[in-house]
Amino acid sequence: MGGRPGFVSWRDDATPLSVLAFTIVDDRITEITVVIDPAKLARMDLPAPACDRPRSVDH
Repeated sequence: MGGRPGFVSWRDDATPLSVLAFTIVDDRITEITVVIDPAKLARMDLPAPACDRPRSVDH
């Protein structure tokens, strides 16, 4: 988000679940912005997931 460091979590179907973006001042995180709204996530220019296929989960 805006070039800030952050993290994207993905659903098993490779759609974004959430985005966390960090504001850093003097080597400290001073703000964390979280986006979980599916409509907002769909409009964001996000990097591709690290894995281009859904993962199976063993239970």
